[in-house]
Amino acid sequence: MHWGIVFGAALAAASLTSAAYPQTLSTPSAPATTSGSGCELHVWPAAGLNSVYLGWLHGGINNGATTGREGYPQVPTDPMSTASQVSLLEETQPQILLGLPNYRLVIHSEPLSSRAIRTSTARLSDSTSACYGELIVDDVFFQQDVFSGSNLKISFRFRDFGAASTPQRVFGTWVHTPLRLFPVPKGESTAAAIEEMKAAYKNDVAQFAQAFLKPTKAKKRG
Repeated sequence: MHWGIVFGAALAAASLTSAAYPQTLSTPSAPATTSGSGCELHVWPAAGLNSVYLGWLHGGINNGATTGREGYPQVPTDPMSTASQVSLLEETQPQILLGLPNYRLVIHSEPLSSRAIRTSTARLSDSTSACYGELIVDDVFFQQDVFSGSNLKISFRFRDFGAASTPQRVFGTWVHTPLRLFPVPKGESTAAAIEEMKAAYKNDVAQFAQAFLKPTKAKKRG
C-alpha cells in the first residue's frame, strides 16, 4: 500500500470527535512544571520520525527517506528521537499553550503503542488527579511532495477528562510547518537542518493548541 493514499486518508479525517485508547502506563520524566491546583496534563512523545513522499501520480515507499533508501532525500539519523521530543515538549510547555496554566506538566519518557492510543477509553496513566488531561504526539512525518515542498507534519490527540474516568472531550488533528533546509544536499552538514526541524516541532505544538482553542462553530438550524 502506498503511503500517499494512507496519508491522504488520515488528513481527511483530521478532527477527531471520539476515540478510545488502552490503559498503558509508561514512566514519566521529571515534571517540567509544578502546580498547587492538583490538576495534571500527561504528555507522550511519538516513537520517532517517519517519512512520506507524494509525487504526481503516486506515493513513495513508506519511510524511504528515514531508512536511507536509494533515490530518496537525505535525512539525518534519528533527528526526532523520543528523547529529543521530550526535551522539546518541556521547552514548549503545552499546558500553557492549551489554556491550562494551572496544570502540572508530566511528560512521559516512552511513547505509547498504536494499539494503546486507539483502543482505550480509560486514563493512560495511573494518575487519580481530580482534573486531568492527556496530550499524545501520535505520528511525526517528514513529508516531501511536488505541490507543497517539505513539511514536518504531526498528528496530535488531546483528551480532557476533568474529574471523570472517561474523556469529556476528545480533539485531534494534523498540523504542519514548512521545512526550508530539507532535503539536505548530499555531503553537506545536517546541523542547521536538525535545528530547523526542532523549531518546526515546537511550532506544530503551538499550531495544534491554536486549533484546539478555536471556538466550535454552531450548527446551522434547518
